[in-house]
Amino acid sequence: MVFILSLVSVGASAQEITCDAFCLTDVRMDSSAPNILYVTLFFAGDNDDFINYPWISEVINEQGDTIGVGTWNFFGQFGNTSNDYPVTVEFDSIPDNFNATMVFQYDTSVCLLSFPCTNTGNENANENDHVRIYPNPSPGLIHIDSPGKWDNESWVLHLVDLQGHLVVETQLNEESTIDLSFLNKGMYFLLMKGNKGWQSVVLVKN
Repeated sequence: MVFILSLVSVGASAQEITCDAFCLTDVRMDSSAPNILYVTLFFAGDNDDFINYPWISEVINEQGDTIGVGTWNFFGQFGNTSNDYPVTVEFDSIPDNFNATMVFQYDTSVCLLSFPCTNTGNENANENDHVRIYPNPSPGLIHIDSPGKWDNESWVLHLVDLQGHLVVETQLNEESTIDLSFLNKGMYFLLMKGNKGWQSVVLVKN
């Protein structure tokens, strides 16, 4: 007996797909299961683009606390489609004006995605409002500044590891240098919250 294996070619590889291709478009509670939140993720791209093992591992609120955890997904998602991802959360109804950062993982990549879907967590943000973090990856010292005016705005930095543990919390100045040399090598989530919005960045300690 002869078996014929048919291979389906896909478009862009996972390494070529960036976090900008993903947008969280909706959240809703499961009507039949308590504390289950379904998050709808749209994957922009060509119909033959594909990512493996996508899942939302964490939901982080505006205070930097983990309020939900997801379950690893064995399947994948094609480009130009939406998919619902289940997350176990600490609430049984969606809070008013719900805002969160969600940790989305696929293949070997990690993205920090904001809900509602914006680039910086602030719909009124412009290029001059963005906070810069460098170098990234960093061996220890990181520099944080803003090319625009801070307008006396107060910024707080939260650094969270992949297990959702808060490892650093500090107040930021207009130009701040932070020593992270005590951290183990690996990937961290850097959340910066100001009066007018927030930013999230994946930081690599090498």
